[in-house]
Order: sequence, then structure tokens, then C-alpha cells
Amino acid sequence: MKTSKELYSQAFSEYRLGEETLKKLQAELLSVFLDIKKVCDEHQISYMMAGGSLLGTVRHQGFIPWDDDMDLMMLREDYEKFRDIFSQEFSEKYLLAEPFFHEKYFYKMPKVYKKGTTYVEIANAGLKAFDMIFIDIFIIENLPESRLIRKLKGSLYNLAYKLSSVCIDYLYPSPAIEKAAGQHEEVTKYYRLRKRLGWLATHLGGIHFYLKICDKLARQKKNSQVLGLPSGISFEREVFPRDILTQTITGSFCGYEVNIPQQYDVYLSNLYGKNYMMIPPEEKREYHVAYKVEC
Repeated sequence: MKTSKELYSQAFSEYRLGEETLKKLQAELLSVFLDIKKVCDEHQISYMMAGGSLLGTVRHQGFIPWDDDMDLMMLREDYEKFRDIFSQEFSEKYLLAEPFFHEKYFYKMPKVYKKGTTYVEIANAGLKAFDMIFIDIFIIENLPESRLIRKLKGSLYNLAYKLSSVCIDYLYPSPAIEKAAGQHEEVTKYYRLRKRLGWLATHLGGIHFYLKICDKLARQKKNSQVLGLPSGISFEREVFPRDILTQTITGSFCGYEVNIPQQYDVYLSNLYGKNYMMIPPEEKREYHVAYKVEC
């Protein structure tokens, strides 16, 4: 079964970013990252490249050529220190948003938004909020060392987040998807089902109810030998022994020295398979689409 990202990428090819727009977007993202890096370097805050940005660092020494976003990760204690300092030093230039920051902020991870820019995601075009270029920050959390407890918590977390996301489709339907739904049978069925589930989930709890469940399940005060990124792809998709997400080395990203996991091969193999250094053929690349971009 296709994910939302895969389905929308295929159905909305007309919104695929052109080469010139993509290069401008990547330049903006790099400028945002350099300000984040500046704060982290000056205040001894540990961060690492994550997801596709880590793959880009290792394989391309910069952006994956067709990628349109940047992902970072931090231990919770580092993120909380970063949040306070960054918000003070760059409040005029950026907006650092996190869960429960605003009534319409419905993401499970913090994001650094650059003011004065525009980036509207297809799925969230109906929200009319937080429509700016952003960088994701995924928080590394202590997780239960028991596989059974971790699996139970993960199942509840993933269900709660899916319920929150269908509530968004019901309450804030995307005009882009609504327009395409009548022309694309697969999108029509998929979106209709999400909105029906959203109606039910909204009346049984609502977006913030489910997000609070996610937040509570993700946090564990007791230090653990198992760490992970619950707010990533799914609760258990990025789970590792503690040293994998705490020991770092430096890599190169667009000519700048950046922090990456010392055992990056373990991390990347988990996400992308053992052959992650091979560049996929064009038909297997995940292209991003955006309703509107101005940078």
C-alpha cells in the first residue's frame, strides 16, 4: 500500500519543484541550517544530521540532488537548551515551533521556520498556517529497554498520530487534493476514507487529544541504553543502542563541517538498506511536491 507521500508525489506531478526553484530552496535551507549550527557550535549543543540529510552528507557531501528538505536530530536535553537560546537570538528572523506551540501546529516534531518565505505542503494547504520554509528537528528520546513495552507504546503512538492526521484532513481539507480527487480515482478513494475516519476521530477526541498521547508516550525521564526518534517515520523505525545516537564524528555538507553519528553506517542501513550508497534510478526516487514555494 502506498504512503501519502508516495501517492501525492505521483498524483501531483504538476507541483514537482523545477530545478531552478529546487536550487533556490536548497540555498535557503542551507542558510537556515548555518544559523542553527552557529548557535549549536557557540553554546556546545550537540546535534547531528538525520534522515535524508545524513544520507546526503555521506553520499553527496551535501543535499541529495532531488531533495527539498533538511533533517536534524538532537537529544532532548540538547534541544531544550537550543530552544531557549535560538528563540532569544533569532526571534526576528525565525520561528521555532514545537508541539502545542499554537492551535494549528499539528506536527509531532519541532520545526525552525524562516520568516518572510513561503512553502505550502500539498497535504496541509488547507491549514493556512506555518506556510514557511522549515527545517525539521527530531528529538532523540530515551525508550523502554523492554522490546515488548516498546512495541506496545509504539503501536499506541503510531495509532494516535495517524488519528490526529486524519482529523486534519477532515477539519482542514487541502484545496489541492480536493480538486485532484475528482480527477484521480486512487486519490479520491484514499482522501475520502481519510476524511471519514477524520470525522470519527474528531468526535472521539480531536487533534490535540491524540497529539498529547503521542507526547506522553515519547517522553521517558529515566536514562536508557536504548534511544530512538519516535517523531520520525514511526515510533520504532529509528531505535538504536545508546552509543549509536550519542557518539559523533564530522562530515562535510556543502563545504561545511557538520556532525554525524560515528556509526552512521548502522543508522543509514536501518533506514535505507545496505546499498544506501547506490544512487537509485530516476523512477525510484522520491520526488517532493509543494503547493506553493517562494524563496
